[in-house]
Amino acid sequence: MHDTSAKQLIVFTAPDCAFCKQFKQEIVAQWQSDMPIQEIATSQPPDGLILEKPLFATPTIVLFQQGKEIARYTGYEGDKMRFWKWLGFQLLTPDQQRIAFEQGTERPFTGSHLDEKRPGTFVDPITGAPIFRTDTKFNSGTGWPSFFNPVEGAIVLVEDNSHGMHRVEVRSASSGIHLGHVFDDGPPPTGKRYCINGNVLKFIPD
Repeated sequence: MHDTSAKQLIVFTAPDCAFCKQFKQEIVAQWQSDMPIQEIATSQPPDGLILEKPLFATPTIVLFQQGKEIARYTGYEGDKMRFWKWLGFQLLTPDQQRIAFEQGTERPFTGSHLDEKRPGTFVDPITGAPIFRTDTKFNSGTGWPSFFNPVEGAIVLVEDNSHGMHRVEVRSASSGIHLGHVFDDGPPPTGKRYCINGNVLKFIPD
């Protein structure tokens, strides 16, 4: 019997389904989120979980909460960012969605983790992938959590010419969400200031 109180993902697969194997390799095998995910090779949900309607394709990824289906993602053809965006719209608050998917910015001194100093890791709120460690965090006085170095491979940088400015946007490499911007006025050893919206980080203490 499943714990039906929290959210959980069930991946419905089928034998000889190439896209199911691809989803397993590209998503399930890299899974770092603390939300449970389970693969089953049947069209019937485990005991205690209720589907809203029958399945018609594989893989189908269904999000359950309190035992009932609340969202589903049907089919997978290798578009990882599309899947993570779907999941992000299920897990994030409207304010987090605005930052993550519309390049929004929280007001200074209003976001999460500004004063977080405990040893630990700041992770992507959708994928759970590590992005920054506390020992690279510094007080920039700007009102946003600031870091001088990301976890290796955790981010991608994108040229941003919006609002009449030339800036460099920071996105999560795992989910593609907008995190903030990077500037060249940070401390040694990198001289970088990764100016990040705290509301789209999740903190996991060591």
